[in-house]
Amino acid sequence: MIVFTPSELEQIDALWRACPIDHVWTGWAFPGNCDDEVWIFRNKANWRRFTLCKSRTAYYIYDEKRRIVAKAPSLEDLLLNVDAVPGINDPLPLD
Repeated sequence: MIVFTPSELEQIDALWRACPIDHVWTGWAFPGNCDDEVWIFRNKANWRRFTLCKSRTAYYIYDEKRRIVAKAPSLEDLLLNVDAVPGINDPLPLD
């Protein structure tokens, strides 16, 4: 995957801040040790983390098992619709 630029991180933050307070997307983090991924958090009965990565042509959101749950050509397209990501409203499956 490809690293996120400072302007992309600013865009992620702006998109997150534009969400209503009760939105399923409750936060995000740039772990720093992996500059090619951003974590997206949700809280709906329990915490859950999704991973945001990018390629040369698209942005991807992965679940905990590294399955692609969403793909879009731009951050705005992907993150404005994060509440429609398959599984983001589902509780974390117990193994």
